[in-house]
Amino acid sequence: MSGFSPDWLAQREPLDAAARDARLAHNFAAALAGTPRRIIDLGAGTGANLRLLAPLIGGDQDWLLIDKDPALLHAQRSEIARWAAQHGWGVSEEATGALELTVGSARWRVRSQLLDLQASLEQLDLQDCDGVTTTAFLDLVSLDWIDRLCRMLSRSPRPFLATLSVDGQRRWQPEMADDLRLQQAFEHHQMGDKGFGAALGIAAVDELALRLDRLGFTVGTARSDWQMTGGYPALLGQMIDEALAVGCELEPDAASVFAEWAARRHAQVATGRLALTIGHRDLLAFPGPGLLR
Repeated sequence: MSGFSPDWLAQREPLDAAARDARLAHNFAAALAGTPRRIIDLGAGTGANLRLLAPLIGGDQDWLLIDKDPALLHAQRSEIARWAAQHGWGVSEEATGALELTVGSARWRVRSQLLDLQASLEQLDLQDCDGVTTTAFLDLVSLDWIDRLCRMLSRSPRPFLATLSVDGQRRWQPEMADDLRLQQAFEHHQMGDKGFGAALGIAAVDELALRLDRLGFTVGTARSDWQMTGGYPALLGQMIDEALAVGCELEPDAASVFAEWAARRHAQVATGRLALTIGHRDLLAFPGPGLLR
């Protein structure tokens, strides 16, 4: 998840936690077999997926957190240790460098691995895990990368949970005339190269669902939209500035129009009148026929 700062990931974590679909998360946890339950997290960042899913899964667990950014892996250890301490759980470090969390009678082992998922995805052995997960990552990858992942899942079928993939929707309240224009610019920007070739962006969930369905997986999707209100002034400000930058990049001749839009939006943030819904979707797939409860 290179290119994302620990501060940005910390700001978005509460929104992610509130937005994720609980039904799909519970189904993922229920589908895991093995003791301990072994989970690979792709593009793990600072470990937000573990912090949400580990308490839900329960029992002994062994997590392998993959990221290509050394700074995020460094922050990951401190964030996980801090989170465990806040809950009063024991934290120790193995000779291998893995963290071990003691949660009542359960042991949660957490390992970090520096790996470029574009260049070296196939180095991962899915036979060594009971489930695979990722968050805020799927929309960054290319169709070719999705095909590579599906080939791995076809050889080693495992439950797969992908959360918080953007779907292109950005609904500003109150509405303004240039909202749609800037949304279209953002959608175009999402399809640029994020380190994996041309990104699928808003098409990622549908493309993966189609391929996994063809492989015989049971696939379910659900909405997981961010709901940002006046309680998130810093993040709303970032979203405004991001929209402005993307719009000016795509339509430089309209820079003054977009700047006026941004100025009015910032004024709405200052008075607590701005709200923003950012569309996301979650996807769960598990091998073979079955029912999503």
